[in-house]
Formats: sequence, structure tokens, C-alpha cells
Amino acid sequence: MSLWTRISEGLENPIIVKEGVSRMRTWRAPVVATLYLGLVGAVGFAFLEIAASTNAAAAIVGSNSFAAMAFFQLGLVSLFAPALAAGAISGERERQTFDVLLVSRVSAFGIVWGKLVASLAYMLLLILTALPLFAAVFLFGGIDFEQFILAQVITISTAVCLGAIALFFSALFKRSLPATVASYAAGFALMIGTAVLSAIVNLGQAFAARADVSPQPVAAEWYTNPFFALYSVLFSTAGSRVSVRGWIQLLLYGPPASGSLPTGGPVVEPWHITVAVEMLIAVACTIAAVQLVRGRRAFRPRRPLPESRAAEVA
Repeated sequence: MSLWTRISEGLENPIIVKEGVSRMRTWRAPVVATLYLGLVGAVGFAFLEIAASTNAAAAIVGSNSFAAMAFFQLGLVSLFAPALAAGAISGERERQTFDVLLVSRVSAFGIVWGKLVASLAYMLLLILTALPLFAAVFLFGGIDFEQFILAQVITISTAVCLGAIALFFSALFKRSLPATVASYAAGFALMIGTAVLSAIVNLGQAFAARADVSPQPVAAEWYTNPFFALYSVLFSTAGSRVSVRGWIQLLLYGPPASGSLPTGGPVVEPWHITVAVEMLIAVACTIAAVQLVRGRRAFRPRRPLPESRAAEVA
């Protein structure tokens, strides 16, 4: 089977169609979309009013409002994405319909891929519907087009990562409740745990013998935090651009005594490492979920039955 055939079969997955149609037919879909857009728009409008009352320049008003909306949207995605995917497979077990999927002609990868896309499609729809709000603030200035695109890329990659993590726990646990709790715990570790760990590392560096080195290198754990990646995109962060060798040095050994990091290799920014780490986590969780589903599936021969045997079965 060619690669294009596999891709086309993945896009024409019947699970995606079924889950998408059933999700959009309920009253919750428009209500959640309205609430989502209302909250993001309210945050942007509030910051516009606050900045306008200080008689600040239009560029400052636009940049602050855009940053507030971007951070708030990233927080909403961190809350919504695990909830949308945590019950994808465990919910099938609770409804006693998972065995129907296992005996169907859809492969284990097709089941996991269909559930993942169906779970994230609505989240991506919410992100797309909020683009006009960001574009309206974008007109005030202070934010260039590259920052506008990168903010959405970080948000989407975070949604995909958290959705894949939740899908893995959904395949691991038989109930949706423990899958949801584990998904939020993993999301908390990614969004908040890395920030706390980075703060502890930076505090330890401040009390170290090399504390007189200025500026202090950013802790390597910060580069895996989506909020820090978004902050580095919207605001200039001193010392955030490092080489790949320099980041590996920070991750494994900490900052050197001289304070200067190795400069060999390509130079990367925090959002490069954040997106790469999130995609690696998403791929690993998807592969693990496929193996879990495949392990619960009865063996089914791929070769077609002979015509004589098929006639007897019929």
C-alpha cells in the first residue's frame, strides 16, 4: 500500500465523520463556541479599554491586548483539549461499543487516528473562529504578521499534544474519570510543572558561585513550556536564542561557569523547541495508544478467504 493511499484512507476515516456529525448536532457545540468567543473577545476588549484609558500609543495598546488574548486562549486550550479527548476510547468501553470497533475493518491506527482527529477538530474549529478577533486587535499595530502566525502555531501544537496525551490515557484506562484526571495531571506537568521546575533551577543558579555572571542563562526547562514560548514570540526575551549545543548543555549540565554557552550548530528559539517537543510527545502517545488498542484486538487474517470457503461461510 502506497503512502498516498494510507494518507487518503486516514482522511476518509469513517470514525471522523461519525464523531464530527454527532458532535456538531448537539446544542453544546454552538453554546461552547459562543462562550469561547465571548470570553476571548471580553479579555481583548477589557485590555483595550484599560490601555486606552492610560492614553498609551496605539501600538502598545494593540500589543498588550493581543498578548492578553493569546495567553488567555492558550489557557482555554489547555483546559478544553484534555476534556475533549479523554473519553474518546474509554467512553466506547463504558457504552460497550468498543468491541464493535475492534471487529470492524478499521485498523488499530485508524481507530486511534479517527478518535484523535475527531476530538481535536472541534478545538481547531474554535481556534479558527477566534482568528477575526485577533485580526481586529492586529490592526492597532505593535504585532507583526510573523508573531500573529507563530502565536496560533504554538496554540495548535499545544492542543495536538494535550489531545494525544489524553487519548493515550483514554486507551490505557477503562473508565473516563481516571483517564480525565491523568490527562489533566499530565497537562499540568507540561504547562505549570515545567515553569515551577525552571523557576527552581534559576533560583539555584542565582545562589550558585556563578551568580555574578550577567545575563543569567535561561533554564533549559523553560524551552519546553508553551507559555514561555508564546512570551518569547510576543516580547523580546534576552538570552532566549541559543544553539542546539547550548540548549543540550543547559539541559544536561546546566550553565557553564563562564556563563557563555556553546555556539556550534543551528540557532533555535524557545518556540522551536516547544513545538518540536510537543510533536514528539504527540507522536509517542499516538503510537502507544495504537499499541494498546492493537493489543486488545483479536487476530484477524488480512488475506481474503478462498472462494469455496467464502461460499461455505455465506
